Formats: sequence, structure tokens, C-alpha cells
Amino acid sequence: MKKFLFATSALAILCGATQAQAVVLAAHAGITAYNGPATCIACHPTQATNMLNSLHMKWSGPTPELTNAPTQNLGKAVKGINSFCTYAMSSGNTCFTCHVRADGNAPHAASANDVDCLMCHNDTYQRKFTMDPTKTQTVTNVLGQVKTYIFGLTDASGNFFTEPNYAAMPVGTIMVDIAKNVHKPTRQSCLRCHATAGGADWTKRGDIGLNTAASATDTQDVHMSPTRGNLTCSACHAVSGHKIGGRGIDLRETETPDPKCTSCHGSAPHTVTTKMNTHAAGQVACQVCHIRTFGKGGATEMSRDFRIPVWRASQLSGQGGFVGEEITASNVKPEYRFFDGTSYVYNVGETIAKNADGSVTMAKANGTIFDGKSKIVPIKNHKAIMPILADGRIVPPAILWMFMTGDYNQAVTKGMTAAGMTGSYTYVNANAEMLVTHGVEPKTMAPKCAECHGTLTGHNNLMLPFTALGYHELPTSAKGCTMCHSKQTLSWQGAHDKHRDKLKCWGCHSKTPVGLKSPTSTLCKTCHSLKTASSQTVHKEHIPQGKVCTTCHIMP
Repeated sequence: MKKFLFATSALAILCGATQAQAVVLAAHAGITAYNGPATCIACHPTQATNMLNSLHMKWSGPTPELTNAPTQNLGKAVKGINSFCTYAMSSGNTCFTCHVRADGNAPHAASANDVDCLMCHNDTYQRKFTMDPTKTQTVTNVLGQVKTYIFGLTDASGNFFTEPNYAAMPVGTIMVDIAKNVHKPTRQSCLRCHATAGGADWTKRGDIGLNTAASATDTQDVHMSPTRGNLTCSACHAVSGHKIGGRGIDLRETETPDPKCTSCHGSAPHTVTTKMNTHAAGQVACQVCHIRTFGKGGATEMSRDFRIPVWRASQLSGQGGFVGEEITASNVKPEYRFFDGTSYVYNVGETIAKNADGSVTMAKANGTIFDGKSKIVPIKNHKAIMPILADGRIVPPAILWMFMTGDYNQAVTKGMTAAGMTGSYTYVNANAEMLVTHGVEPKTMAPKCAECHGTLTGHNNLMLPFTALGYHELPTSAKGCTMCHSKQTLSWQGAHDKHRDKLKCWGCHSKTPVGLKSPTSTLCKTCHSLKTASSQTVHKEHIPQGKVCTTCHIMP
């Protein structure tokens, strides 16, 4: 059965007038009828097969960079839950509006005819779910109002049906012309879905929005600004067999290698001030200096609380519904974390450990200072209120019930029943760390040295929270430059220039040791015969050899 309902209209016009649509493959000119995805698949069976195995179709995939589940296949469709709309699979067809699958996210594996190619290959094309007037539910919401909702048409197997949304396309549009004027994905193709993730423009990521597609300013995003880089998304997010690279922190799946700035800019991108290349080759990701804020093109959501229902007329296909209270902000300064490319992301059914303050972190970057692979990155730290059982399992709410009624407690209870969970729940403060990587600014906006470094002995109120990141926990002897030699005076720049090649960062920038691992009579013998030397001499000889503090010392 086809999962796509189509119709023929009257006047034949060319759909849209974008530059991408002007480049039309000659082979498509011979299309005389559009019979849903089958029209595309007739000539592109390999591409359809590739798409069937992609994250965009399956909403799940391999998770080698997820340290709490490195060998599973997970995603939004499989154990996926987040701090925004929580459990997408309980949303009916609400969260499937952007899904490439023409049958929504049906419970069975997709077939080739479920691949709605036009979602990515024609920017004029708009679709909607076919509604079923006989499939309704009447509820009483938190305002005491009785309201009847109409749901999407499905067959016996749970397949939804989609159809062209002619009201959202230019007058006179017909599907034959849409099919004839396909093109490679543009920024608009990707951002039609990704810009409104979380429920509204700029809501989720905070570093991309709908206006990024065509009107990003130079300061908003130098890569995608039409007057600067004018790059498409695929310029960085490389595509291979319809698999796309780019995971970030809070996503589970890895399809292909993650994009890297060095692919275009090299490992030594700074030519005017070459000292900056030390940062690029070291522990500072390019985004730290070149993305000073996020939410530059629109307010982004910083927290959500479903316990406080807020009516939104556009919810549930324009029937109206309740979302949680959202706190938004613009031009937000990021927080910063060490990130080694792997992360922890909570999955439904797992037990989550609470932080010291009783909160839980649902997505967290892995990485530590001086581990040789982690870099400091900017993040958006999104916060939410989540239901949790006493045993540490987060409850996946029946979020459609929340949308209809505004009663989050009932949605949580129904979610427990659906998941086979028993017991009582409480609400817990939750957060999710999200990589900020779009929105690169012109190099003229990069911070000056003093914004991050201050002086050798003064590191307060700087751009980066060095102490929280593990830097500048300088022992008195390191701060006074007496750890290895008699006291000397140099500027912070001079001190780093003199010592950088011989002295590793952790030679000075580490917390004060709390003691030796064992008495010197046995400790020294682990590497050589016991020798007698002053503390200064020992450090002077061993630190340039690359010996880290933890070689000999117990660190706090």
C-alpha cells in the first residue's frame, strides 16, 4: 500500500524560483505523472536502498561514540528521550512532521515506497498528514475545556499517510512540476526541519534557525551568510550513501566521521599571529574563539517545564495544544566543557546517577584536561524537569496526552503504564549538554589574548572558566616560579614562550598534590636507582621528560 496520497491540480507552473531549482536534470523533464515515491525510485533504486539504511529514515543507528551504550543501535525511535519534547514515539504523528518517511514513523521497518525523496530534494514541496475524521478523541483539558482532536489516518499496520499540502505551496502547484524540478539539498532543505527542532524556530540547537537558510548575516554565521561563505550544509556534513556526518554531544548515533574544521582550514589556520596555532593544535576547539554567543538570529530555549502548561495554537497540526513553559534567550554566552568526541546520553530503561546537587545530566560530554585528546568546546546547557522513579529510571511520558490536556502528571502516569513501569515518581531537575558549532563569526570578532589569559597571576573574570575546567590550580611554587629554579619574573606570554617546548601544561597548571604515591625509598626505584636531590632539582629533571604529576604524586 502506498503511504503517500497525491493529487493532480489544474494549472502547470514551474514551482519556485530558487537558484537550485533552476539546475534541472534533463532526465526529469520527461516525467508526465507523479505516483508518490515510486516515481523517484523507478530510476533511483540504489539511492532509495541507501536511504532506507540511513539515520534520517530509521531514527536510529550504531552508537560507537556513546560510552554508556557503544555497541547498540539507538536513536529517537529506539529508547530515545530528551529534555525538550521528551519521548517522541508517544507523540502520535506530531513529532513526525519532518520525518523523511512518508508513513511517519510506523512500527515496522520502512520499505522503498516510504522514502519521501522530495522532503530533501525540492524546497517548494510541502506535505501534511492525512487526517481521519473518524479517528477522534475527546478530552477535558486543564482549563476545564472539552475538546475533540482528530488524528492522522493509519492502516491496520500503523502506517500514517501523507499528502501534498497545496495550501502551503504556490497557487497552481502540481506534483509533476515538483518532481521535474528536483535539486540537491540546499540550506533550506535541511533547515526546514532542523531549524524548528524542539517545536519552534531556533528552539533546540540555538545555533541555527530558519533565517540561516537565506538571510544569515556575516556576524550570525560567516559560513552560511550569502555574502560570505554561502556554504550548503553538506559542505561540512559530508554525505556518503545518504549517510551524513555530524553527531555533537546529545545525539546517539554516528553515521559517518564527524566534520572537522581542519578539513578546510588545516591544522595551522592562523597566519598573521602564528602563536594562535598553538591553541588550534592543543586543547582549544576553533568554536571557542569563533563562536562567542549563540541564539544570534532568534531566541533559543534554555529551559522547559511541562508542569506549567502553555497553550500554543499551532500545536497538533493547527488544532491547538499545550506545551511546557519555555524560558528563551538571545545572544547567550556558552558554557564550556572538555570534549573528546564521545559522550554519555541517557536511554529509556537505564538507571541514571544523580549529581551532587540531586539533579541528573541526560547528555554529557566526555573529556578531561590533559588527556591528550580532549578539547574545550562551547555548549548550550539546556535544562528541564523530568519524572524519575526511585530506582533511577526516567519515565518516558505519553507526551501526546500532555499536548492535548496540559496535564503532565496524567501524561507521566500513562507513560509509565505504556512502558510497564510501576511505583511512584518524583520530578527532578535535569540538564543536557549540547555542542554549539554553527554560527561561526568573522575573525575580527575573535577574543583578544587578555580576554582569556589576563596576567600570569591574575585569572579572574576571564572569558573561559579556567578553574572550573581544571586550569590554573597553580601551586604556590608554580605561581612563584620556584618549583624548578630560583624566582624569576616574566610576563605570562614570556613564561609560556620560554617553557612551552620543554614543559608540559600540567607541569604548572595542576592542583596541589596531596602527597607522594609511596615513600621516596621505593618510589624512585620504580624507574632508576635511588638518588638524593632537592625538590627543585627533581622537578627540573623530570618535568621536561614528560613525566606528569600523577607519575609520583597523589592528586586531589
